[in-house]
Amino acid sequence: MFHTITSRKGAAATAVAAMMAIAPTLGAASPLGSDPIRLVIPFGPGGGSDITARVLSATAPEFCGPRIDVVSMSGAAGLEAVNFVRNAEPNGHTLLVTDYGPIVTSGFVDDVDWSHEDWQPIMNFTEWLPTVYTRPDHEIQTIDDWVEYATENPDTLTFGHASPLGLVHLPLILFESETGLQNIHVPTSGGGETRSLIMGGHMDLGMTLPASIAAEVASGELTALGVFSEERSPVLPDTPTFRESGYDVVLPAWLMIFGTSDVPSDVVEHLQDCFIEALASPTAVAMSDRVNAGIEPLNAEDSNTLYMATVESIGNILRDIGEIE
Repeated sequence: MFHTITSRKGAAATAVAAMMAIAPTLGAASPLGSDPIRLVIPFGPGGGSDITARVLSATAPEFCGPRIDVVSMSGAAGLEAVNFVRNAEPNGHTLLVTDYGPIVTSGFVDDVDWSHEDWQPIMNFTEWLPTVYTRPDHEIQTIDDWVEYATENPDTLTFGHASPLGLVHLPLILFESETGLQNIHVPTSGGGETRSLIMGGHMDLGMTLPASIAAEVASGELTALGVFSEERSPVLPDTPTFRESGYDVVLPAWLMIFGTSDVPSDVVEHLQDCFIEALASPTAVAMSDRVNAGIEPLNAEDSNTLYMATVESIGNILRDIGEIE
């Protein structure tokens, strides 16, 4: 079984270069007011979304003007944050930072009063690679160990993840469909809580993003089993892909900043420009490297192309597994 979401790496360098070329114009009058910008995250603190958003919040005020706050809202499987942004004034001061789960998947499977077209991407942060991991003292230390143990002991391994049918859950469902394995799924508020539960010995396996566990893997506190991508993660170069191990499940994703579709175009353009300029600054690059965020921003137009392709792809996957008609 092969599933993939279109990669956007080839366009990243072009997008940054284009934004830097117009950088002198960013000093022009801003369409934003002076109120803080809120980056609202539909997960708990400490995960990859939170880590990445804080690189922007620490560097973008110099380029955008207002202070930028990062706000975590993990309630209702992420829909608390989504609806909070949806109901805010569409002035560019309340934005959603999310992977596809709370916005693309929920648009298909949940009873929501919005459609996928009611959202517009402002910038894509990065491509994300869902990664399975455990403790170094667990008897499972490889993908093959997992398959062997779960085959012999079905429905005994606990597997933690956030965002049902999202970035760190849907690859597990596809893998189980591919292999016939049965695991006990344990929803969490986000990557930070999942990591704490794994390290505390309260769960067997977890799924998260490389940035959320890279430091612990490097220090030997966690073991990364495998990555659901075509290529290995640059921050986890010793961790194999599932395809390398003989399991043809590939499902990378993204982290985007969204506004509602009624945010004025001049505000979207200003935010796109100042965000991308900020992330190209030496301070942001150093922060991104330090936390293994792997930030490679895309502009609003290219992000929207990627977003709509993901809507189509995830819709097809959800139909294939019987979640929607």
